[in-house]
Amino acid sequence: MTGSGAVRIARSDLVLGRSLGDGGQGKVWEVEKRLINGTWPVAYKEYKPERQRELRTDALERMVAFLPGRPAVVGERLARNTAWPAALVTEGSQVRGFLMRQIPDEFFIPVPSGEQKAAGFEFLLNPLSYVNTMVGTVTPRQLFGLLLALADLLEWLHGLGVVAGDLSPKNLLFSLSGPRPGCFLIDCDAMGLGGDWVLKPVQTPGWQLPGGEPAETPQGDRYKFALLAVRLFLHEQHGQDPAALKRMDRAVGELAQRGLSRTPADRPALADWLDPLRRAFDSAPAAWPAPAQTVGMPSVCAPTAGTGPAGSTRPGGAHPGGARPAGAPAGGRRTAYVPTPSAPARGGPQRGSSIGRAAVVGWIVFGLLGLGAWQLASHLASDSGGGSTGGGSSSSSSDTGQPRIENADTREGQATALNRLLSQNTGRRSGVADAVKSMTQCSDLQHDRQVFEDAADARAGLVEKLGGLGLDQLSGDLVSDLRSAWQNSEEADRAYARVVDDVSGNCSSSAVSGSSSWQDAASASASATAAKQDFVAVWNPIASEYGLNTLAWTDL
Repeated sequence: MTGSGAVRIARSDLVLGRSLGDGGQGKVWEVEKRLINGTWPVAYKEYKPERQRELRTDALERMVAFLPGRPAVVGERLARNTAWPAALVTEGSQVRGFLMRQIPDEFFIPVPSGEQKAAGFEFLLNPLSYVNTMVGTVTPRQLFGLLLALADLLEWLHGLGVVAGDLSPKNLLFSLSGPRPGCFLIDCDAMGLGGDWVLKPVQTPGWQLPGGEPAETPQGDRYKFALLAVRLFLHEQHGQDPAALKRMDRAVGELAQRGLSRTPADRPALADWLDPLRRAFDSAPAAWPAPAQTVGMPSVCAPTAGTGPAGSTRPGGAHPGGARPAGAPAGGRRTAYVPTPSAPARGGPQRGSSIGRAAVVGWIVFGLLGLGAWQLASHLASDSGGGSTGGGSSSSSSDTGQPRIENADTREGQATALNRLLSQNTGRRSGVADAVKSMTQCSDLQHDRQVFEDAADARAGLVEKLGGLGLDQLSGDLVSDLRSAWQNSEEADRAYARVVDDVSGNCSSSAVSGSSSWQDAASASASATAAKQDFVAVWNPIASEYGLNTLAWTDL
């Protein structure tokens, strides 16, 4: 132990098991023959060399030392609800990573492919037909229960000086298995403790704070909580209209509306949500009213199978050993959140069986699938897979770390600023086209799925940046057309990702074409194409006027 009370364990003393994830920040392994508090299985996250150079070792050390100094009831609750860093792992004098609790069993769900996946909130930000297939029936009462559990946990963390920061569905897990819904937070090394951060804070595309506001505050967490509440009842990824939530419970909906204020001081504290959420939980219906099933336009953000998101602490497609958490140690002693040697934890089920390859040439399949050729070609010609690495806080797009594009007061200045944003969208054509072709051949579904998610996240980031530009000197339709183009492209990519989930375990060209998500992708692609064509018709004369880049609609 160091003088600060942070436990250190030599990497050579660890017995590493299976890999649980490999992402942008580091790799995660199962640790054998150790348990936290003699109860919970352990995982090890090791930072990659480039991240180690950016690592605030002193901040990580303070996180590790935080729990042993807390009363037993505090330490037990934090260990029960989060993957909080438990011990530093060293090699010589260098800190290589840290140990943490593995994700508890109840925060996994079985999916149609036969795999167990970490139950991210992102599963719930989908059309109800998809949620019913992947998760099972989720009622309004259960969603209010999840929000109640999360609000209570976040308010408690704020009282301890902990800020979630990158609070997004990629970092939140849910459980509906008990009498009341529960939450579990991962990527805790991306949280702030007493204003200190282990690595430079980032924000997940589509979940940024307004106006370039820093994420490292309780007020930022309050905004993102309100955004999550709204989107859970919209059943989509990027809406901000609280009307659907107000229809289910007016008091909670009005809190969400206040929580989305661009003025941080106007946002209600999470404690203010607790009583209204309890009343909503007690009184909410057991089924969805018919209008709630059609609110908003579907948008999908489902978790990646195979490995966990880049740098994530959660395993993807692998079920960890371990039991439900036990209570605090007897005798009122402080919680010693330290991985201690023990018998090996039990293993989880194996990954699902591999997917067969369809023996159909992709371009022939496109002709047979019954999709309007112009719709499909439009999406393939214009969308791509790459610009943003999907995943949690540890794998957010590098775009999120860039400064917002400055506003300009003149028409020429605003056109120049928009031209710079458009240039960030270049080179995105081939990835999605190749992934769609591969998907129809059932050749590499999980890789295809990651391509779709990455492309969708890139679109979401562009839409966020577009919202940060002052473009009042340009044509009124210009911004709305571009926003519609990128949002519909994002929705098409997320629908393609949902196709992979629909057909995993039983893939064929007919299964792909028969998926309702395939038709969702076609519809969104058609809408994207129309908006792109409208945009370039207005943009090109402006671009020519100021010597900027003119575009074909496929360039978007």
